[in-house]
Amino acid sequence: MHIKGKVAIVTGGTGALGQAIARTLLEEEAKVCIFDIHADRGAEIESSLQSQFGGGNVSFWLCDVTDEKGFKEAFDSVVTRHGQVDIMVNNAAIVNERIDIDKMLLVNLGGTIRGSNLAIKHMRKDEGGAGGVVVNVSSIAGLEPHFQLPIYTATKTGITGFTRSWATNPYVKDLGLRFCLVCPTAFTSFIVPDPDFQVLYFDDMKKNHEKSGFEDPKDIAVSVIGLLEDDNSNGTIILTHAKEGNRKMKIEATDEST
Repeated sequence: MHIKGKVAIVTGGTGALGQAIARTLLEEEAKVCIFDIHADRGAEIESSLQSQFGGGNVSFWLCDVTDEKGFKEAFDSVVTRHGQVDIMVNNAAIVNERIDIDKMLLVNLGGTIRGSNLAIKHMRKDEGGAGGVVVNVSSIAGLEPHFQLPIYTATKTGITGFTRSWATNPYVKDLGLRFCLVCPTAFTSFIVPDPDFQVLYFDDMKKNHEKSGFEDPKDIAVSVIGLLEDDNSNGTIILTHAKEGNRKMKIEATDEST
């Protein structure tokens, strides 16, 4: 895919990683629509990016990914404004193991599924779409267990399974779709919740982070760009790591239905 001129939606776009992905897409001359629930911060980011990349190339949309109706309305509004959506990056996520457990399930897993389904319905060629790419942000916790974050791990494992299932759909090429996963380890963020609520064993998590290091969200965003540009990236999983480098895995789609 040539990213220039393509229309992209990035959920969780006011967070550190969402901002990095949005900015990197803008640097590739895409038109970027930032979805998030943080209205004030979204307006600030929109103004800042518009001054750098032009008002017609970036916009903020107040959107709660747990609200199915509101999510669809925001998505449809982007289509009305730009004519299409070519790239869907489902990045919205929260971490809180002690309170708002249902919300974490609804944001992390539910939001990713809703965003993917909206993109699939719009993009699929058999229903009049022009094709496109869905990039879902999972986590290292979506590939291996983390006892400090059992619920978060469950949501990210669900995202991994959902995305892999679509990627192995034998009709995915006919639909004109690609499905990819980015799985970061740990990265810096402007929002740092109370660690006593965020994880179950904070000291153990801290030791893990000290060992693995913190990734720069910009580096993770570069991996997203690589997936978008590679026309053969369907089913690709990139596990990003601050110190050990990135690891790429490929889940091949089948050629025949079963």
